[in-house]
Amino acid sequence: MFGNTLLIVNPQAQSGRARHAREEIAHLLKSITNVTRGHYFEVIETTHPLDAVIITHELGENFDTIFALGGDGLVHEVVNGLMQIEKEKRPTLGIFPAGQGNDFARSLNLPLNPLQVLDKLANLEKKTIDIGKVNDTYFCETLSFGVDAAIALETMERRKKTNKTGTILYIESGFNQIKNHLNAISAEIVVDGKSYDDLTFYTFAIQNGQTYGGGFKICPQAKLDDGMFDICYAAPPLSKFEAVRLFMRAKDGKHIHDPHIHFLAGKDIKITFKDIVPAQVDGEPIPAYEYDISLIPEALSVLKLEDTTR
Repeated sequence: MFGNTLLIVNPQAQSGRARHAREEIAHLLKSITNVTRGHYFEVIETTHPLDAVIITHELGENFDTIFALGGDGLVHEVVNGLMQIEKEKRPTLGIFPAGQGNDFARSLNLPLNPLQVLDKLANLEKKTIDIGKVNDTYFCETLSFGVDAAIALETMERRKKTNKTGTILYIESGFNQIKNHLNAISAEIVVDGKSYDDLTFYTFAIQNGQTYGGGFKICPQAKLDDGMFDICYAAPPLSKFEAVRLFMRAKDGKHIHDPHIHFLAGKDIKITFKDIVPAQVDGEPIPAYEYDISLIPEALSVLKLEDTTR
C-alpha cells in the first residue's frame, strides 16, 4: 500500500502523547507493509533538534513513504530533508498530526488526532503539492514577518513554560503582542519583479497553505497546488482595538474585506529589512535582514484526504 515505509516520531509531541500513539500506528503500518512481499518498515524516534532533517536526507531514498508522527516542527524538518533528495527518488510524505498547531495537516484535510488518521489510512490519496523556499530553508505552509510572527514565536515559548496547548495559547500570545508590541515595519519588497518600495505593515504573511497559528485562516483562498504564494498584509494606521478585532476575525477568515487588509500573489519574492524583525517559517524562527523566497511547483508528493471525507 505504501511500499517501503519509515515512521519518524517526535516522542515529545503533545507533551509525550505521540509516544503513546506510536505503538498502535507502528503496529498497523507494519502489518500493511508486510502484506506486500519484499517491502519493509522501520520506526525512528528523534532525540535532538534537526534529527528528522538528517534522518530523512540520509535514509529517505530507501523508502517509498515517510510518515511523520508529531507537530508542525517535525513536519518542517522532514520536508527539509525530503527536499534535499532528487525529485525522482523523493518519498511520499504522510502525517500523523500530534502537535499543537497542526496547520499543514489542516491543509491536507487530515483529522487532528493521529489515531483518527490511522482509521482513515485506506482513504488517503497521493497529491503533488508546491513547496516554498526562503534562503536555504524549505517550507510547506507559512512564512511571516511582524506581529503575527512575534505571536507565533511567543506561543512556542509559552508552550515550553506552561501546560497550555492549542489555539488558546496562540490567542493569549496575540493579545500580549498587540497590547505591548504593535509596531509598524517597513521593508523593500519585490514580488515577481514588481517593486513595493518602503512598504509599511504590521504583518506580512506568505502562505502556501491557508492557515497558521493553529487554524487562523490568514489566506483562505490559498491552495497547496496552484503554483502561487498567497500574500496577506495589514497596513497602518491601526489601533490596538482594531488590531485585536482583526486578529480574532482572522480565525475564521473573516478579516479579508477589512480596508486595512491587502492581498498579493506571486512566485518569487525578495524582502529587505533595515533591522532584524520577528520572522517565522512553519512556526520556527528565521532571523535575517534579507529574504529570497521562491515557490517550487509540484515539488512533493503527500498523502491527503478529500474534503468530503474529513
